[in-house]
Amino acid sequence: MIRLIIIILLSLKVMLGFGQKIYQGDSANEAQVKVFAVEEPEEADLWVCFVWEEEELTRTGLWMDMRYPHEAEIIIFFVEEESEADLKIWLVDTIEESKWLNEKKKNLLALKKQKI
Repeated sequence: MIRLIIIILLSLKVMLGFGQKIYQGDSANEAQVKVFAVEEPEEADLWVCFVWEEEELTRTGLWMDMRYPHEAEIIIFFVEEESEADLKIWLVDTIEESKWLNEKKKNLLALKKQKI
């Protein structure tokens, strides 16, 4: 019963759009989401702010870069061509600036890393 409650709470966290623990993969093949950093803010799907403490993962667009893939919820890879990207991001300086501009892309960050 407790295990079920924990699973439901973790699922709600992702569905409600809280921040993500990400790992930057070495290749596009290992990534769940291919990301492109745009040159203009209005071109982005999501404005992202990187945070350093897990407690700061409280809202949409907050990413914490994890050292190892098993610590992450999502494995990403930064692509060099916009046409190869699943998600386009604009990096912002403050937590308050992070937000979705294209809410249709929210499902991309709802993915969970598969256990190997």
